[in-house]
Amino acid sequence: MFPALKAEFRKLLTVRTTYGYVAASLLFVLFFAGFIEGYHLKGVELLNPQLLSQDVVGALTSLPMVFGAVIAILLVTHEYRHNTIMYTLTTSNSRTKVLAAKFITITVFALLLTTAIAVLGPLASILGVHLHGNTLAPQIINYHSLVWRALLSGWTYVMMALVLAVIIRNQIGAIVSLFIIPTIEQVLGLLVKDNMVYLPFSAQNAILGTPFRGNITHAHAALVAGGYLLVAWIVAWILFVRRDAN
Repeated sequence: MFPALKAEFRKLLTVRTTYGYVAASLLFVLFFAGFIEGYHLKGVELLNPQLLSQDVVGALTSLPMVFGAVIAILLVTHEYRHNTIMYTLTTSNSRTKVLAAKFITITVFALLLTTAIAVLGPLASILGVHLHGNTLAPQIINYHSLVWRALLSGWTYVMMALVLAVIIRNQIGAIVSLFIIPTIEQVLGLLVKDNMVYLPFSAQNAILGTPFRGNITHAHAALVAGGYLLVAWIVAWILFVRRDAN
């Protein structure tokens, strides 16, 4: 197991796109949280006691985490695209170990990236406010709730991307699915209305943010999203073990 895990971390850390997308994520947060949400705040906006909490939510439910999800997809689909997946499988005595190594690698990556984005967002906002010579109102932050929801939200989103990559195995197909499935959910929302919050990506988004439709607690949203992930990973594991097996 350890050699497979070491190999996956090496793949993640030796690909230039990993650093490029991580840098893009952090720069995006710096620009929007620091310049748009911080430097340009004025008047009543500076009196918002939930501003820093909202910065965390905004950063983790927007483009920066999409970059993280794409990195997860590339970790799997690069091997299929360049036909190196069979080498990976033959160097291990178990396909399950290979899949578990990818799962653990991306879990560590997702938690680290989520933490970096969640911390950088409010810090950049505070810096932007002070650079403009303004003073932010005292903030009310429920750290206990915000921390677990932020970490779980970032992790579930990236793991949804990873499981799509394992099932689809095609780079373009997995990335397109990452964008088109939430869009389909928006369309289905016209039919299911408030029950839209029980769809996969809608539930995942509700862990940290406010549902677009319906009403659901953060804990309930976490259970729903976790249930979808569990089923999807069981399917992914079965397919990964059985596909192209000699």
